[in-house]
Amino acid sequence: MVNLNTKTTAHPAEPVLADFLAGSLSKDNREQLEKHLSSCGQCLDIIVAAHEAVTAFDKKRPLKKLKETIMKKINIYLLLAIISFFFSFIAPRFFIQLLVATLLLGIKWVADSKSTRMLVMIYEAWKRDGARGATDALETLDIDRNNRL
Repeated sequence: MVNLNTKTTAHPAEPVLADFLAGSLSKDNREQLEKHLSSCGQCLDIIVAAHEAVTAFDKKRPLKKLKETIMKKINIYLLLAIISFFFSFIAPRFFIQLLVATLLLGIKWVADSKSTRMLVMIYEAWKRDGARGATDALETLDIDRNNRL
């Protein structure tokens, strides 16, 4: 438990204030810190400044998250396959070469996708242990997916 006696001039340590902002203090410690903050303007200013800094930082992150999400969904191999396919019609002289490049890039995109890896893992489990192995693999994948959500 954090010692936050409001009759002394002792202020809580910065890690305690950080835990308060993160919401990871126990109920008793949080209540004691709130009592201290109600009578200590210095600590309250620190909490407010930290909260504003975190809020400002979080406002900048959605754009970065959006870019990461888009890049995860649009794999570079798929993008190159689409571009190659498009150029195969623009440059008829290289039609066959560009279609082969499109095919190879498409195969690479499929081979690198997570769903393909999961299907291979399920198939290997089925081949090794039969239906029970495939069921176990599916359950493991389902548990992993639920833990990420």
